[in-house]
Amino acid sequence: MRLGLRYKILFTNVIVLFLTFLIVALVLIEGVDRVNREMLINSLINQSEISVRTVKQSLLMDSGTDNAEREFNLRAGDFASRLSKESGIRVMIYSSQKKLLADSDNSDKKVTYLQELEEAYRNGGNRAYNQREIDGETKLFFAFPVMHSGKIIGGLVFINSLSDIEKNKRNISILVLIAFLAGTVIILVVSIFLSGTITKPLKVLNRSALKISKGDYSSKINTQARDELGVLANTFNLMMDEVANKINSIDFEKAKLGAVLESMGEGVVAYNGTNEIIADNAIARSLIAEEGNYWVEGIVEKIRKSLQRQVVEINTESRNLLVCATLLNHDELKNGVVLIINDITELRSLQEKQKNFITNVSHELKTPLTTILGYVDLLKEKGEDKRIFETSVGYLESSAERLKRLVDDLIDLSSLKKFEFEIEKRSIDITGLVKDTVGQMALKAKKFGIGIKTDLPHLGEIMADPVRIKQAIVNVLDNAIKYSQKSEINVRLLECGSNVRLDIEDNGCGIPKDLMEKIFEPFYRVDKARTREIGGNGLGLSITKEIVEKHDGKIVVNSIEGVGTKVSIILPKK
Repeated sequence: MRLGLRYKILFTNVIVLFLTFLIVALVLIEGVDRVNREMLINSLINQSEISVRTVKQSLLMDSGTDNAEREFNLRAGDFASRLSKESGIRVMIYSSQKKLLADSDNSDKKVTYLQELEEAYRNGGNRAYNQREIDGETKLFFAFPVMHSGKIIGGLVFINSLSDIEKNKRNISILVLIAFLAGTVIILVVSIFLSGTITKPLKVLNRSALKISKGDYSSKINTQARDELGVLANTFNLMMDEVANKINSIDFEKAKLGAVLESMGEGVVAYNGTNEIIADNAIARSLIAEEGNYWVEGIVEKIRKSLQRQVVEINTESRNLLVCATLLNHDELKNGVVLIINDITELRSLQEKQKNFITNVSHELKTPLTTILGYVDLLKEKGEDKRIFETSVGYLESSAERLKRLVDDLIDLSSLKKFEFEIEKRSIDITGLVKDTVGQMALKAKKFGIGIKTDLPHLGEIMADPVRIKQAIVNVLDNAIKYSQKSEINVRLLECGSNVRLDIEDNGCGIPKDLMEKIFEPFYRVDKARTREIGGNGLGLSITKEIVEKHDGKIVVNSIEGVGTKVSIILPKK
């Protein structure tokens, strides 16, 4: 059982009080007893001397010196009775031969042998005394010889009971016990009060320490004490403030590091020597959750063996990850490793698109250039022939136009991607703009045996750039004409709340579902064989998408393979 400080103080005070009273009681009781006995002995000495003088004077007055011993023996009874009355104690008178002559106590309690008398006679007339128990009572025996002319003529024995002294001793013991009990009660009351004044601040300190362990540093110890506990409380408050400041500083630095870690564009994850995660950010958690961590252990072990920075590319089914692994340089994190994970999926995709883009541009440039070079050589050889000359010039002109269109489209797409142009919005009649554009494209459609059916109600004016919107409509209609097979194209204009929607629907070959996401990529063409027959470079929808999005609109494509495609351009009115 563990005792609290308060009970320890109480028990300590009680034990100290007990020991103190025990020592005081022993000293007091024994001291008083010794003093009483010494006073009794001194009193008996005085009384015996007085009694001996009284006996001697009486003998000298009555009988002279020759028969003093005989007279003493004859008057022993009278002497015993008179001396007992004067002293108030029992007196026994013995002859010089140690024979009892008289006893003031006429009871049956006879004393037949007195060791003290033997000692007094043997010591040449000196007194002797001793105490012993007779009939269950402690008594003091005091023997004094009666001398006459240098000769012992008899002896007086005074017997005094020590019952009064024993009684006083018992009374003092009782008083000491009562004082002890009273002192114990007083000490307990005082100790309870004083221990409360000591333990109360300690309990407050304990509660505050518990709050600190739970992260609460706001609780302060309020005390008016100016003693050591007050100093301890004030020091504890200062310590709490200092700890709170340190913790806040650490939390602030930790928050800063956490914010920096979370705001990084790369995934960061740190492992200790037992491969437990000690720090990471959201990107790292997301990448590892999506792609798994089967590759982590291999990289970690590799860098621990090589002790050098490692850069590894991890390719999964859905992502390309570039992982930079470095050993942690910290004494308490031996064999720790930090991984910086870059998601380069888009970069690899962009590189692939760039590669395809260059390939497509090269092909698109090569085809008309090859035609131009071929007809230039033909003109060099047979330029005098008018028919050949006119034919060659025609092909040269068409190839140059194709090159011009390609260059113009590339410039437009580049400008749109780089935000190098401004949309010049103004109030336009959208219905009139669509009618004019459809009218211009109808001539091209007619060449391929395709008709254009319109449903263009008057919807009022919208805020848009007429040149760019017309360019977007032309691109969509051009694709519809290319991929329709001598059928009909439907053009409808609708009002949808705060927007207008232009639907251009053809009955061509349609687009497979798995290719829908690629149709807005530059140079992508669904039916490359047909495109080569009718022309086109695969940039139209890419340019259209950029133009529509610059107007805060959106373009939606719905298509069924073998049935046809509907392209919807949605533009805000304002």
